[in-house]
Amino acid sequence: MPVGFVERYIPILNCQFAHRYGVKVLIMQDQNTPSQVPTFSPMLFAGFALRPLPIVLFRPLVQHILKRIEFLYPAVFQRLAPLGHSRFLIMPVDFHFCFLLSLDEGKATIEVLSKDHDLPDADTTISGPMLSLIQLLEGTVDGDALFFSREINVQGDTEAVLTLRNAVDSVDISFEEIMAGRLAVLKPLLDKALSRAVTLYGAVQRDFQQVHNSLVAPLTLKVSQIDDDLDRQEDRMMKIEKELKKIKTSRRNSTAKMVRT
Repeated sequence: MPVGFVERYIPILNCQFAHRYGVKVLIMQDQNTPSQVPTFSPMLFAGFALRPLPIVLFRPLVQHILKRIEFLYPAVFQRLAPLGHSRFLIMPVDFHFCFLLSLDEGKATIEVLSKDHDLPDADTTISGPMLSLIQLLEGTVDGDALFFSREINVQGDTEAVLTLRNAVDSVDISFEEIMAGRLAVLKPLLDKALSRAVTLYGAVQRDFQQVHNSLVAPLTLKVSQIDDDLDRQEDRMMKIEKELKKIKTSRRNSTAKMVRT
């Protein structure tokens, strides 16, 4: 079995098992498992830029977004009602804050918390890059691919995660609609501005990827060379070990012959 197979696939198999048989499975993670490393991206630098700002400034915006989701997509929260009392800790790895989503019989509240302080207990923790979390909410990416690649990590109650995902997937959530609010009359202008922003972000993302590749490629080559050298050294050691075994066998045979004579 390949190294890391269990760590990579067991949580996903647990999710599939829970979904198929309707049971609650808890993902157990070793406390020594390293935390996710943010990818080199514009979002990471946006997180750096926002770090000096106090958390309190983000709370009204986040609470407004939640209210807009409740207003535009009530079916989502109707589907979440069976969870009863449940709390989700949503942690963007490229920002210094996180979100605590609390559900109470389908009624939702959200808090913005600093990662620099002790975080409250939650039934489920979902972590990953901010952009991937947003795309997962909108349904514009393959959620299974994100989970299998470990770009999105889940710890805790998988039944609650599957219920949340099914609720979100049941509607077509659009951040355009959420952010428009009472500015719906300006939707054509907002659509045009958003389209340009997406195009600009894509260009910046490609530039970041190119810089990332330029920085990482030499290191990757060096690691590959070291790995090849280690393989060659291992082969030599195995050959030496075989030769030593032959020498020992030959000496034992010679000693046995001398004793018989």
